[in-house]
Amino acid sequence: MPSVLGLMEQREARARQDLESWTEVLEQAQAEVDAARERVERARVGREELVSVLAEESAVNTPVSVSSGGEMAAAVGHGERPPVWRSGMGEEVLSGFYREVFAAVVAASGPVNGVELTRAVGREAEIKNEVEKIRHRAYVLEKRGWLVRAKDGRFMSAPGAVGRGVSPASAERPRPGASTA
Repeated sequence: MPSVLGLMEQREARARQDLESWTEVLEQAQAEVDAARERVERARVGREELVSVLAEESAVNTPVSVSSGGEMAAAVGHGERPPVWRSGMGEEVLSGFYREVFAAVVAASGPVNGVELTRAVGREAEIKNEVEKIRHRAYVLEKRGWLVRAKDGRFMSAPGAVGRGVSPASAERPRPGASTA
């Protein structure tokens, strides 16, 4: 007759095998979830980039609409792509998130990163996707001459680009890493 201790050891060994088996299944499932999440993110970024390119190429300033799962996924609330900044332009020519992002950068006491910028425009910075949306808008504003990016990746208003209530003199302040001629 097996001892009670021996039975308990067998029971523990079976439980350990079950745990290892389920842990392996869980790890495989997590890998599948991560891969699916990455595919969703790549598809979202691709769709947003397509919308941006189509909006940029559009001769008329009308929002481009792209269907995504039966919903209108175009520029609703995001605004049209910003124009290239020229002397004399103010934030009033910006629309949607672009205006909000620019205004938040101008209002900041110094350069801001994507998380700080996301919070400044009232979005949830704990959600990576929200931060990426706002950071994308800041990159577009940088490409269009409204913002500059420091070597550490933080954003600040470009020299000359002025927001509401900001004097041109304060907007002309020297930028880190900018060369003065």
